[in-house]
Amino acid sequence: MAIAGFAAGHRGMADMPETRPTVSKDSKSTEGMVAVSETGSPLVFTLVCKNGMPVVVDSRPGSRTVFIEIAARVGSRDEPRGLAGMSHLLEHLLFKEGHAPTGKRNPAFSALRAVGSVINASTDFELTEYHADVPADRFAEAWDALVSLVTGTAFNEQDVERERRVVLQEVAMGKTDPLAIVAYSVLRRLFPDDPIGQPVIGFRRTLHRIRHEDLGHYYRRFYAPSNMFAVIVGDVDPEMAASHALETIGALPAGSGVHPPYSFPTPRPDRLYRFRTLVKQSYLIAGSLTGGENATDAVALDLLASVLGGSRSSRLHHRLVDEEALTDQVLAVNFSVSNTGAFGAGLAVDPRKTDRARTILLEELMRMAREPVSKDELETARTLLRGRLALEFETNEGIAGFRSQRMLRARPIGRDEFLAEADALAPEDLLRAAQRHWGESGPMEIQVLPARGIGKLIAAVKYLLFRRL
Repeated sequence: MAIAGFAAGHRGMADMPETRPTVSKDSKSTEGMVAVSETGSPLVFTLVCKNGMPVVVDSRPGSRTVFIEIAARVGSRDEPRGLAGMSHLLEHLLFKEGHAPTGKRNPAFSALRAVGSVINASTDFELTEYHADVPADRFAEAWDALVSLVTGTAFNEQDVERERRVVLQEVAMGKTDPLAIVAYSVLRRLFPDDPIGQPVIGFRRTLHRIRHEDLGHYYRRFYAPSNMFAVIVGDVDPEMAASHALETIGALPAGSGVHPPYSFPTPRPDRLYRFRTLVKQSYLIAGSLTGGENATDAVALDLLASVLGGSRSSRLHHRLVDEEALTDQVLAVNFSVSNTGAFGAGLAVDPRKTDRARTILLEELMRMAREPVSKDELETARTLLRGRLALEFETNEGIAGFRSQRMLRARPIGRDEFLAEADALAPEDLLRAAQRHWGESGPMEIQVLPARGIGKLIAAVKYLLFRRL
């Protein structure tokens, strides 16, 4: 369907508040929608409701389903140190069939199921989102139900106790893996004074401390339209979807305002973290802390990870797998939140070959900080990036996930802008990124090694104690 009278061209999310959408009284056209220019996606629009809530509508005629997401800018980084796990517990309370503010049961969850929705939710460090994949002809009903679930669910003390028991069971299940325990331990040691150093799901002791009043205050503070956004992707008329969003969630009070930037966490300066625990192989990771998703070198680090260990043609795979057969798989990732992150590469190896594997891992990292990658390596990394994004765009859910992350970071939501950032980088840009993060001080290392002798008993005791936290 042609969209008439809309502003042409693309604007970043930071520019969007200047355009205030309204629903015309004498037509079905929704003013204030801004067209996003994107290759292969002719019907992508952004708008900002009067209460400040941004909405993206990406119309995909013929897909027969619609993926809808409502997200709040809140996660485990917002939790007080003694109340770890509150964001995830609140997600459980809203995702289940709770009470309406009137005290009656809120039928939103059942309504979503009744129209054939596949529904789920997730909590991360800085985002909590609720989504449903629905038949295209039931979009309006499903949207109304999801809005009600996220913004109109209340909960009493009995609801809190019931979901607390569910989450405590999840905590117990997550502590059966010694490597997961080590991951928690690394975060706690790296960031001892910041909420990012605690697991998103929380600890048993902190979950027991969370009160009904704590959750109510948290909900009112962060689940306000001015601190939320929505994404609609699929077989839907864009004008109808935008108008419906404006008339429902867009008509709610704005609330407390947009989430302020997170404070910068101060990590401990340790260069080596070594653990001996109940594993049979050695796990080696080397890398560096980074400036996060909003840093200017975030895309350069993504490409460096691809060159180093992102495929079977990567440097680490060539040396560790093809040449010396020390392992059958390597991994390199650039993990980021808004203002911090970690670049790391690693592998699992026979304990008897740990020293040799560590030598190669460090050599390849330092090589990246000493000399530029080749043009062929950079082009291969770009090709892999484009390929992964193409696969992501094969589903409505994948498209929504991409746009959601870009909205969270207040970045342009178009795929073309993202790929243009990668295409603009030269080998020297990747070299500067590596030099900045580990060129002078060398990489940070994490070693998870098999416990030996009396160490096995000590590791077993620590494991059992941690499971009780």
